Amino acid sequence: MYDHVPEYYPTVSERVSNILDVIGYSQEDRDRKVMVATACECFVIITECLNLQSKVFQYLLGSRGEGSTGPGQNSDHDLLTVHGGKLLVTDLIDVQPDMENLLMVHDDHTHPGYVKLQLIEILPDSTPAPVFHQQDGYQRVDSHDRTVLSNKVLSILAPGSIFAGPAIRTVYDLKDQCSDYVLAYHCTRWPSEALEWVQRRSRLQGWPASNHLQNAMKDGCFAVAIGHPHSHESDLEWRLSFSFTERELIRSFEDTVMKVYVLLKMIKKTYIEPVLGDAFSSYHCKVCMLWVRERTPTELWCTENLLFCLTLCVKQLYEWASAGYCPDYFIVTNNIYDRKIFGTTQLILTRLLGSLLSEDCRMLLGLKCCNLGELLLYDVSRLDLISTLRSINTNIRRETFVDYGNMFSGIFYCRINLVQEIPQEYNTLTSCVRSIIHALQHAPHIFRIYLNHVLVMLLSQLGFLVVSVCRENARSLTQVEVDYMVAFAARCLSIGINSDATSVRLKLCGLGSMLGNCDLTEICLQHISDHKMRYMVSSKTDVGYCLKCNNKFIYDKCSTNTYDPEDLMQNQVSFSVIYFPSETSITPSPLRMEMLRSIGACMYLSDANNLSCYELTYVDSFMCLYFFQYLNFAKLGKERHKQAALDNMLHVMRTEQNIPHRETELNLLGYCFMRESQFINAFVCFNKSLRICPYAARFYLGILFLKIRIANLRR
Repeated sequence: MYDHVPEYYPTVSERVSNILDVIGYSQEDRDRKVMVATACECFVIITECLNLQSKVFQYLLGSRGEGSTGPGQNSDHDLLTVHGGKLLVTDLIDVQPDMENLLMVHDDHTHPGYVKLQLIEILPDSTPAPVFHQQDGYQRVDSHDRTVLSNKVLSILAPGSIFAGPAIRTVYDLKDQCSDYVLAYHCTRWPSEALEWVQRRSRLQGWPASNHLQNAMKDGCFAVAIGHPHSHESDLEWRLSFSFTERELIRSFEDTVMKVYVLLKMIKKTYIEPVLGDAFSSYHCKVCMLWVRERTPTELWCTENLLFCLTLCVKQLYEWASAGYCPDYFIVTNNIYDRKIFGTTQLILTRLLGSLLSEDCRMLLGLKCCNLGELLLYDVSRLDLISTLRSINTNIRRETFVDYGNMFSGIFYCRINLVQEIPQEYNTLTSCVRSIIHALQHAPHIFRIYLNHVLVMLLSQLGFLVVSVCRENARSLTQVEVDYMVAFAARCLSIGINSDATSVRLKLCGLGSMLGNCDLTEICLQHISDHKMRYMVSSKTDVGYCLKCNNKFIYDKCSTNTYDPEDLMQNQVSFSVIYFPSETSITPSPLRMEMLRSIGACMYLSDANNLSCYELTYVDSFMCLYFFQYLNFAKLGKERHKQAALDNMLHVMRTEQNIPHRETELNLLGYCFMRESQFINAFVCFNKSLRICPYAARFYLGILFLKIRIANLRR
């Protein structure tokens, strides 16, 4: 089978592999993409579970979830939207009385790979029973008189949407990117129709590994809202999907296997898609890769065999197209060509694939994705690649920064939602901490890293809350209670201080300022060096939140092989400092007035639906650092250092253009000018702040005019 390999294959294979590394398909790039996808997915799920008590969860699938996309491809965001309010069961013994249960059933007329979802009712004697002869809304009666759930529930939930197969398609104005939301229900049991995949005897090459098979059995499957196109009850059928298992198998691909997969999708996009449209999809390429990888030994998938392995995959697709039968990887009796590839489409696909095989490696020269064909032509011709590679490297660096930005945005989104949705009460926060500790003990290893970070974030918030409660109730608490609460808060803050590089330390500086403890403030300020924050780049995220990430570190990190989320969070990311209404007693007075923005006209129109965010005080970490430095040096009488901190605050306001809640920074700068009796500068700051968000600035202007009046009277 592997004889008669052309002599030039190894040389061309190595060149193609090197070019793929350069344009963003290296193992390091792939690891980064998988880490970012996992982090964003995990934080969204954690937020939904802990705060919103939502029954809908989203998972990132497709090329972005697999890590197989590249710079400039603008791949769609394929999101699996799982409704957790309904439980799919394969047997009545799995029915849970406190949930809405659906029994997966099929009959002689149901195509392989498809099921119907029959409703289950709980009888007075607490025994479950299937429902018959009842019809209501999206509950229909099939040909066997069973009451089943129609897959048209998607159109009921989202009327007027654009549909792409089983998905709702949302098109963004920016770069024509799309998000496809696929409605599904989760079944924790592995379906009997797919048991052949687990027990497949023809699997002689040791792939997939046994741990993948075990994880697949635990992950179960999904029922996706689309029926077989040739079924007379298509609107009542649901397609079985093994998205989790597919994603994990793709992520387990070796470097050469992934590169062949990428090339196969590029061939599809360049040669087949312009002719057949979406009839031949990336999913067909994925199924081909899974079958070929299972049937071939691991040692075959080395760099010098890249072109040969690609040819094997194209030949497999050609054989399936000629036969008109492409077996699903998990359910071999399910012909996935049945949906769109038959008749004339099948003939055209067969001719296209046959033509590509006759072209041999010349087909790579025409690939337009990421200019791969052009780069390969330059490489073969020994032409100058410097300008082209510089442009590609710039794109990769930009995408790397965006990827990390997306991950940090997901973390910040999780943090804000945890704080906004959870009542700021001691008992509520402690119960959430217990929930996360429980989740840490049972979550998959890849999620534990991010669950641990959420726990650290909550502990830091819990520590500040305990200190605030202690200050507010100091007179009613005994000394023993105070000592216990202080010790508990100190323990929480010692753990939570590493939730990111600076924000918790900066709040400790503010706490030291409130308590008049210059030593605590000085220690915290020493841990936040100017050098650590100098290379941070500001970028604005949704709803006016401020996100900081170390640009220089991210670019340097690209040249290494390590992507450690904990290191990124503890040393390279600084979120904006946030004070909550429950922390009024430990909030410095200049920042306390910023919580009054939630009153009337000072709300931004775009944030009218986010009232809770206006009860909080957001401070950019640069400005917060220099502000606390100013206050501390003023108390210590260090005039030269105090003036340097004030100059730094002024420099931030002049140079940082993307600071969210800029009015807060202007008010802080004006407050410092007012303390220095620089009334004109203070008035300029408060006047600018007044034009952005008027309420707090009005208080400051009133205080300023009073100080000016007093100063004039003293003269």
